[in-house]
Amino acid sequence: MALDPSILTNPAECDEVLDDLTAELASYQNRDTNQDYADTRSEQVKAKIKALLTGVEAEITAFTTILATVGLPDDVRKYNESKLRKANFRRANLLEQGSARSNAARFLAAVDAEQIDAQVAVLTNAITKVTERRAQLSA
Repeated sequence: MALDPSILTNPAECDEVLDDLTAELASYQNRDTNQDYADTRSEQVKAKIKALLTGVEAEITAFTTILATVGLPDDVRKYNESKLRKANFRRANLLEQGSARSNAARFLAAVDAEQIDAQVAVLTNAITKVTERRAQLSA
């Protein structure tokens, strides 16, 4: 259905519609900004997890190398086995955190983003038409 601003018959009606449209547009723009922030934050978290994983992988390699040493004293072996278990546990937790968001959630977020973009376009178009109509009525 095409927007028909000719049903607005005076500048006051146009002003009322413009106020409502502007408020609604601000709401959608805020949602868009929040999504951008969430995307940025998500990328920062992914980068941090990747860096932490790199460190844990290095620890696991070091403990594994130490444990492969022939003639390692029992106390040193037990200490490094404990450290290796803890490092493997940390790695598992980091891997779990890195994949916490499901494909379904990512898809639905993309749908939401497209809906917001479409709504912003509709509202912007409506504001333009009502502004033009107001100018016609004021002339």
